Amino acid sequence: MSNHYDVIIVGAGPAGLAAARALVDAGVKDILLIEREQEAGGVPRHCRHPTFGLQTFYRPMNGHNWIDRLLGMVVNACEIRTGTTVVNINPGGEVHVSSDRGLEKLFAKRVILATGVRETPRHPRLVSGVRPQGVLTTGALQQFIYLKNLKPGDRPVIVGSELVSFSALWTLRNAGIKTLALIDENERITAFRPAALFAHLMGVKLFLGARITKINGTERVESIEFTDSHGMKSHLECDSIIFTGRFVGEYTLVRQSHLAHESESGRPLFDQYNRCSDPCYYIVGNMAHPADMGDQCYQEGLVVGQTVAQSLRENKNAEFIVPVQLDELFRISAPNQISGGSRMNDPVTLNIRVNRYHKGEIIVRDGERELYRATHRCLPERRILLKGIDISKITPESELTVIAK
Repeated sequence: MSNHYDVIIVGAGPAGLAAARALVDAGVKDILLIEREQEAGGVPRHCRHPTFGLQTFYRPMNGHNWIDRLLGMVVNACEIRTGTTVVNINPGGEVHVSSDRGLEKLFAKRVILATGVRETPRHPRLVSGVRPQGVLTTGALQQFIYLKNLKPGDRPVIVGSELVSFSALWTLRNAGIKTLALIDENERITAFRPAALFAHLMGVKLFLGARITKINGTERVESIEFTDSHGMKSHLECDSIIFTGRFVGEYTLVRQSHLAHESESGRPLFDQYNRCSDPCYYIVGNMAHPADMGDQCYQEGLVVGQTVAQSLRENKNAEFIVPVQLDELFRISAPNQISGGSRMNDPVTLNIRVNRYHKGEIIVRDGERELYRATHRCLPERRILLKGIDISKITPESELTVIAK
């Protein structure tokens, strides 16, 4: 069995599968998909809510059915290794993996990192109390219910109001479990407003502008204490707590590698082609912009796969790099830097996130020269696309900034 490949893809979720499909369609032969779980497919594999498929098959599908369709497009066209963990990535496409075969060195002309995201659990949210059973994330909840046929509890509380929070509500409903309440620090839900109606119809109380201050219970969750939007302290008896959302990229590999990355988050520095500081490496999907929906990551994976296939034939080398600077409203931009040069003049789209609600103009400037201006209504964790930014006149001295007015 060869240990040399044209492309290695780390992560077999929607973005990784899409990149593999695009590479196959482009005629690339030696492709390896590496997945640390025992089955390929990523998070949608254990999702039973119909929020997938609209952009790929033009109809709503449950996550596991959607993933089965995506896998069917590549399973016979490239090698897929599950139960395999990438432990190191090194310059020039050298990838070290661990599996039941032992430790191995693999080599590729290009490596695509599609390691996805994870939810922020309880402790980084600074919720006090001991560590009883019954505290988990949405991903753990879905695995409990859909893969192991287990119930995490009978009286759960959901923390968060992102789309994934309501998918947790759906998962609990499918298991015959009545959610007591949904609690979020924001004054309005982060998901689209109709989701609140869904919660009301389910008889779930919404506590917005509220924060859990303590989890009570020794061996198992018994109750929570929280402060509401008026500063009033309340007590709610429950037996499980589902912490949802606040996605962060899975950057463990990047942090310990040679790739340039943001010091605080660990997110790689990458350009409009999703290319990292080592041009053998590309990133794709939610590790680039925590966190978009599965269909959106799949569409992006197709584009990045096509880009990588083209780079194998004819690479567009960056003549210079210009960082994307953000004012205090913004949390991230994807890409976070722009490659410039005589062959890199196509308009660019920035995928950004905000730290707080904003309705008004967003402007992209190169020094005093305006490259983009449009009015946007922005909420935390929502995807905001700044499309068609003209970079044809940027230079090594350019200063690209994104500001809000």
